[in-house]
Amino acid sequence: MPHLIEELDHCSISAALVASTLQVGYDAMRENRRLVEMLAPYDWLHPVWNVHPHWTGEVPAPDRLLALMKAQGIRAVTLCPQSNAWSLRSRTSHALLATLEEAGVPVILSYGTEQLDSETIEFLLERHPRLPVILREVRWGEARHIVPLVLQYPNLHLAFDHFQIHCGIEWFVERECADQLIFASDAPTMSAGAHRFYVDYAEVSDAVRQKIAAGNLLRLLGNMPSPVPRTNRDEDSIMAEAREGRPLSPLVLDIHGHILDEGLHGGGATHFMPDGGPSGIRTLARRMGVDGIGVMSWHGPVACAAEDGNRTVRAALDHDPDFFWGLGTFDVIHDSAEKMRADMEALFSDPRFLGFKPYPSYGIPYDDPRYDVWWQFGNERKLYCGIHPTRWYEEGEFDAICSRFPDLTVIAYHCGGSYPVADAAINLARKYPNFYAEITLTPVCAGIIDYLVEGCGPDRILYGSDMPMRDPRQQLGWVVYSRLPLDQKKAVLGANAKRIIDHVRSHQ
Repeated sequence: MPHLIEELDHCSISAALVASTLQVGYDAMRENRRLVEMLAPYDWLHPVWNVHPHWTGEVPAPDRLLALMKAQGIRAVTLCPQSNAWSLRSRTSHALLATLEEAGVPVILSYGTEQLDSETIEFLLERHPRLPVILREVRWGEARHIVPLVLQYPNLHLAFDHFQIHCGIEWFVERECADQLIFASDAPTMSAGAHRFYVDYAEVSDAVRQKIAAGNLLRLLGNMPSPVPRTNRDEDSIMAEAREGRPLSPLVLDIHGHILDEGLHGGGATHFMPDGGPSGIRTLARRMGVDGIGVMSWHGPVACAAEDGNRTVRAALDHDPDFFWGLGTFDVIHDSAEKMRADMEALFSDPRFLGFKPYPSYGIPYDDPRYDVWWQFGNERKLYCGIHPTRWYEEGEFDAICSRFPDLTVIAYHCGGSYPVADAAINLARKYPNFYAEITLTPVCAGIIDYLVEGCGPDRILYGSDMPMRDPRQQLGWVVYSRLPLDQKKAVLGANAKRIIDHVRSHQ
């Protein structure tokens, strides 16, 4: 509880619905009542109950349950069918769901944890068209399953905690779904500031922004009164800018961006990326105050189309050479070392290209000798490489590069994805001065930016977004709402990346 309150206070969040893991992991009604007692001193924290069908006698029958909820001021429930071993599709669940529907009680579903699928969600929405459903924990890779449901069922409401599609809020608002979008933070597991940033920098009207931030949820909770605003009086100048949605004034450089061809909105496979070409990327980035992005193509590394991918990057550099710089990739499967070396000579004759982007899709570990031509060339030219590991943070892959090629700057992507990954990055940073850790990943783990800085040093951590595969706003807000001192926060946001870029350019 103290961690949750501290996080919400730090991020100037005025009120929250709160659940406890014990409501799922132990007796639901016992823990429902205990949560009410625990939150009683905090009038701005509102408990939700975990409920399931009554047949085993652990939860009261629906009418009795509803009466207890009203007596305790419970306005929303969570449903955990996988974790609590029942089915949303079963006729035996109908009485509970119909009672909640008739009373207009919002139900919160965790798509990932509960191993739900879009067909089950569609069944629920079809069978109970007046039941307010709030769906969270939907990963951006589920967009083609979930987007049609949001568009067709007005009783489905979507939280963006994991559903970090590029320009997602704007895309749904343009399609008249503003009333179906809900702010959720998953604090203290995830960074509340990361998700706040997504809403504060949405390119929508103030009225729509207020709906998403609070209004829609207050309406679903029975027109609950607006809470008293809570503002962190100790926020630094960057946090104050972010809270007001103003472009950030410090230098911000994104070390990890992708680019689609202009006019495209997806990267194939499971990846829906609205406005993922140079124009859309730059517009959103400048809205936040980003001063430049290092871009690699999507299909070059991911779809193993190196030559065409490099062409896409070059087109982005032509589109805005003062904003983008480029990373190249090469066909390590089919091409000889001599051919790749010749392609590198040609590509890096353009000084706008500053580094490499290998990728696991090529199926060859980076410590395989076939990659040596990359690292040798980069070492000679003092380039940098951005690495998504082929063996998820086994240190040996990085050891083989960092130790043998000390003049190549090695940037490990996704080091904020989990604390075990952060620990691996810290170990590598302590061993190799040419190793840097980039942060980005969907989980936006609370506290991990500070943890990486403490372990690696403030000069070795880099902001990156991975846009447009995921929206950059959560990734940037993750840094902005860290607890770092202002000078360290500025180093992560841009100063560290500038030092790497300047180093490469000084040797061109």
